[in-house]
Amino acid sequence: MTGHFSAHRAIATVDTAAIQHNFSLLRQHASKNGRAPRLIAVVKANAYGHGTALAVPALTAAGCDFFAVATLEEALNVHLLAPKADILILGYTPPSKAALLAEARITQTVFSPEYAIALSKSAKNRPVSVHIKIDCGMHRLGFAPDALEEVATVAALPGLCATGLYTHFPAADTDLAATRCAFSRFLRCREQLEAKGLRFFCHTAASAALLALPETVLDAARPGLALYGIPPVSTPLPLRPAMALLAPIVQIHEVPAGVPVGYGGAFVTKGQSRIGVCPIGYADGYPRGAENVPITLLHQNQTFSIPVAGHICMDQTMVDLSETPAEVGDHILFWQDPRPLARHLHTIPYEILTAVSCRVERKKKGAPL
Repeated sequence: MTGHFSAHRAIATVDTAAIQHNFSLLRQHASKNGRAPRLIAVVKANAYGHGTALAVPALTAAGCDFFAVATLEEALNVHLLAPKADILILGYTPPSKAALLAEARITQTVFSPEYAIALSKSAKNRPVSVHIKIDCGMHRLGFAPDALEEVATVAALPGLCATGLYTHFPAADTDLAATRCAFSRFLRCREQLEAKGLRFFCHTAASAALLALPETVLDAARPGLALYGIPPVSTPLPLRPAMALLAPIVQIHEVPAGVPVGYGGAFVTKGQSRIGVCPIGYADGYPRGAENVPITLLHQNQTFSIPVAGHICMDQTMVDLSETPAEVGDHILFWQDPRPLARHLHTIPYEILTAVSCRVERKKKGAPL
């Protein structure tokens, strides 16, 4: 049989039901002990690679009404998909965009007196909603926890409406003692600001702290990676990974023994072999370092573990299909959980997920391949 040619080049299938399931579990977890915090769904970096256009509507349908992103462009995209939702930009936005922030009702993080003043001067007739970030040990963006006068001055600036106060923990997945200390610094800062008559909507916990130290959940929590089914810490919650990376076989070569395959001849056939070609490579987010990690052939209702044949190319990957019934049009599953590949590459699942490039089509799980 010659098989068929796929309608797609490379595909990331996204299980939106899993994202909704994970959101519901995390909301229940955050709401223990009579609390009712909001969940701020972090959908930056194209929803951690899953596709904003798929993730945001799914989360909205699950009851999410607050999203966080890294850039103004991401915020405007989310605003189109969820026009009634609150949106927080966690990173830098040029102060010259103040009017656009106000018009779209997007909340901007402010992290220094100088930045807040510049944003204030650029604000026109409509005030910009802002959350003030406190640096409790990350030494990235933020005011020092004891910079109370600076925070009070920012809260009083014209053109700004300071409604939120937050921090980000640098080691919630590895050092609980340090995280508790950082949380105490934040609470002390909040208490001192309240003594000055300044009350804010407060949030500190991202995925790791939400799962490992639920006491750090205040008015809201900001789950990111856990939303997509990859908890950064051990948890009994049955979270479900939500994305898989696939590509079709578009050609199969019959190759005799002793023949080099690919760049540098890094793979040499040991016997009569069938070498398949898949149109996916490191420019699509399948890293070159993954060449020694087994992958999976999907043939009808069967699966076969197979190796990559040689170096992964920028746009193509060759695979060894010997001793399998593979046909052109069958799909190769390169991963369905990023953690094993991340461990092999000595990196983190975040990098594997967000590396999946815009050349890879995102499709809702269950749609025809």
